[in-house]
Amino acid sequence: MKAGMHRLRRAPSYCRSALDHASVVAENLLTRSNERLIIIDDFFPSLATTFRVAEINAILNHFKTAVVYSKCAYRQVFAQYAACYPQFAERVRKFHPLRCLKGSGAYVIFLNNIFAHIEFLEKARLPFVFELYPGGGFYLNDAESDAHLRRVFGSSMFRKVIVTQNVTRDYLIGRKFCGTNEIEFIFGVVEASDALSEVPGRRVRYGAGKRFLDICFVANKYMPHGLDKGYDRFIAASRILHARYPEVRFHVVGDFTEEDLEVTDLRDCIIFYGHQFTPFFPEFYSRMDIILSPNAPFMFAPGAFDGFPTGCCIEAALCGVALFISDELSMNEDRLKDGEEVVIIPREPEHIADLLEEYVNDPEQLARLAENGQRAIRNLFAIDVQMTPRLRLLSDLLFGMSTGGQTGS
Repeated sequence: MKAGMHRLRRAPSYCRSALDHASVVAENLLTRSNERLIIIDDFFPSLATTFRVAEINAILNHFKTAVVYSKCAYRQVFAQYAACYPQFAERVRKFHPLRCLKGSGAYVIFLNNIFAHIEFLEKARLPFVFELYPGGGFYLNDAESDAHLRRVFGSSMFRKVIVTQNVTRDYLIGRKFCGTNEIEFIFGVVEASDALSEVPGRRVRYGAGKRFLDICFVANKYMPHGLDKGYDRFIAASRILHARYPEVRFHVVGDFTEEDLEVTDLRDCIIFYGHQFTPFFPEFYSRMDIILSPNAPFMFAPGAFDGFPTGCCIEAALCGVALFISDELSMNEDRLKDGEEVVIIPREPEHIADLLEEYVNDPEQLARLAENGQRAIRNLFAIDVQMTPRLRLLSDLLFGMSTGGQTGS
């Protein structure tokens, strides 16, 4: 079967459909359950979705019979993934509507994903757990999103939902989508913390061997000018700070360019890097002092919101960068101490610039903030911390759900 799968991936396009069909039919006949956990995803194994790669890889490592069925554009994406993670490659397969899903349970990430596959899971009589991150079709007070939630929670195969933000938990309970005993609250997100931890002694900090203060903005652009991520506020605050302190430099990672907003007066001190993948960041963040994220909810779409902190900010802090981030929906709940481990910023550019100015004038205070923040983020987002409750829940799914109430931090 393994050799056949490799031949299938190399087959020319004119016969690939027939080979797909034949391969799926053959696998349906040969596959036994043997307590298999089945994961279905629409972006994995793309290396661009780093948090999914981190989480699903950890699951594949823990459950040796777990398999992933992917709906992602497959050949090139799979080749890139297989080159990085050959130990898991044989358990990642292309999703096909004719495939019989034989297993003891299923796991799916994001609302759009579980809604798109709910009928497949019900037909296969697969009990499932799903993870309800912000985004991925989940919006607050949105009729379509609510209808999808009702369909999923109403399924006889639904067992538990993982939620990662207090806003999500409170919304599900307040709207009576499910009971508190069906919710597993695990604050945060799974990140590749082992790949992003700073190499000791590698960092050079502002005021201690580095003359310039480096401030970065890191985000994907989902709407014009990146308004939901606060790119406009970042540029406005940068302009104010640059007028006061020419020694401050600014860095933008993501699909932003000089064309998005006027930056002529910053052109000597701002650099655009484009979209980047995980291997780029450890070295990049070793040169950064601050990451600024003035993101805001309900701008990309009514009811849309980011998790706190955003994934980009978590990655930066893991590498020792000081966090200056907004929290418009009060999702922090004092997990990160404001002024000691993080600076919670307003969204007004003048106020942001004033807060930054305090740290421009006190490099030692900035260094303490960064070091404390790195320690706190590692404690919250270490791969073991994030994955242990998820793996326990999936073990319960495969070997008998526990009857305990809501858990989590």
